[in-house]
Amino acid sequence: MTEAIHDGVSPVTGLRREAVYARIRQDILSCALAPGAPLYEGVLAETYAVSKSPIRDALSRLHAEKLVTVEPRKGYRVASVSLVDARELFEFRAVLEQHCAMTASEQASDADLKALDRFRTLGEWGEAGFVAYNRAFHFAVLALCPNRRVADTAVDLIEQFDRLVQLSVTVFDRRNYDSLLTEHCAIIDALQARDGRKAGKLLTQHVGRAEKRVMRALSSASILP
Repeated sequence: MTEAIHDGVSPVTGLRREAVYARIRQDILSCALAPGAPLYEGVLAETYAVSKSPIRDALSRLHAEKLVTVEPRKGYRVASVSLVDARELFEFRAVLEQHCAMTASEQASDADLKALDRFRTLGEWGEAGFVAYNRAFHFAVLALCPNRRVADTAVDLIEQFDRLVQLSVTVFDRRNYDSLLTEHCAIIDALQARDGRKAGKLLTQHVGRAEKRVMRALSSASILP
């Protein structure tokens, strides 16, 4: 059967390109492709078992997202994690999450707010899955925001934070996990009490503490200033 083609791209080819982009993006965010690492189209094509064409498309998209940089006559490289970029991300994130928490406390259903109780412990994630747990918690709060444009922007931003969390989690100990769980529980309490002002304030403080931890980790890592 002949595949239907739209705009020169078949549905199968389009899905394959999207999958390749998603896999490379996730490998960058999880630091499987380390900050500053060179990216060679041929090597990536072999690694992901595809031709160079979807690799080239993926790198172009990731460059637009500032996850990949282009070096003249040298090719692509995973974007380094700089202190300046990290500070800007944290500042933007604090504003977005505060807004989402305040609106969620006013408009989310009782059932949706109650469902946040699953984040009061690491549960099935365990300490080894802390990065995934932390992401899931913040995504769950954002999902309660009725303004999808704001929430979607915050989700995209938090996905980029995976690299920062991955770099900083290596210096965690048991006290760090306990402290973060306590902070999450306090945010949940405020949301369930529909105290938007308090929830927003707690989230801002929570993001501020995370910024300090990440900055300490980045300061001792091999990054660009």
